[in-house]
Amino acid sequence: MSVTLGMLLLMGLVSIGLAMILVYTLNRANSEDSSGWMAFSLRTLHAEQTRDAQQLEIAQLERELEGARRELEGARRASATAVAQPPPLPTAAPIPTAQSWQQPPLALILSAPVYKQQRSLSCESSAASMAANFFGVTASEQSILDALPIHENPHLGFRGNVDGPYGGIEDYGVYAEPVRVALAELGLEVEHLTGGIEAIKEHLRQGRLVIAWITYELQPQSPSQVLLSDGQVVTLIPYEHVVLVVGYSEEGLWVNDPYSGTRTFYPEGDFVRSFAYLSNMGLVVNRPEVR
Repeated sequence: MSVTLGMLLLMGLVSIGLAMILVYTLNRANSEDSSGWMAFSLRTLHAEQTRDAQQLEIAQLERELEGARRELEGARRASATAVAQPPPLPTAAPIPTAQSWQQPPLALILSAPVYKQQRSLSCESSAASMAANFFGVTASEQSILDALPIHENPHLGFRGNVDGPYGGIEDYGVYAEPVRVALAELGLEVEHLTGGIEAIKEHLRQGRLVIAWITYELQPQSPSQVLLSDGQVVTLIPYEHVVLVVGYSEEGLWVNDPYSGTRTFYPEGDFVRSFAYLSNMGLVVNRPEVR
């Protein structure tokens, strides 16, 4: 019986011990679970706080980008407005009377009629008739041609046959003086040109026309010295031609060309070269003199 009681007592003690071990184990497990949950909660809270901070930074960046975009758009609109509306031109200060001067126009063309010459070598008479009719004096090419003497010296009359081949020096043409006399007899004011290209421009600005002796289409030619029967020597040039200068621009001169019957533009440098072959021979024609 004592053995039985001893066994029961031992079994009770063992049960109590097991129960205590179980209670300790459960308490430890609960403690670990609680610590893990708290750690998880702290990590979750930190992550949420970090995410909130990032969202605030993103929102701030978006606001800054929107502000920059609006500033750029405003600058573009201001630039477009500046291009579309240029600033007003400054008011020119008046020039004192003592320093006033006449600036030549950039381009000027007088509306003289354009005629096509009727004979092979009648360019001088055709150009003269254009000038006369511009100033209200009726004169045909033939009437002026009829007023010209015939002479081997072109300074004194028409040299050769007016219907001869173009470009030679035997059937040739006429120089300035006989044409001047023919126009003066019609009442026009006519004088020999003195000076070169700038003198021509000045006469045009004053409303006067210029008959100019050049080569056909400004061709380069070699003047020839020809001995006449009376012992005089004259300068003749192949393809001698005459045009009526009616205008100019910064680049050159406008002429009425009787050979083609058209108004033609010649570059200034080429005209000056051809004009020099006969020493800038020309006639300045003005309206009839008031008597």
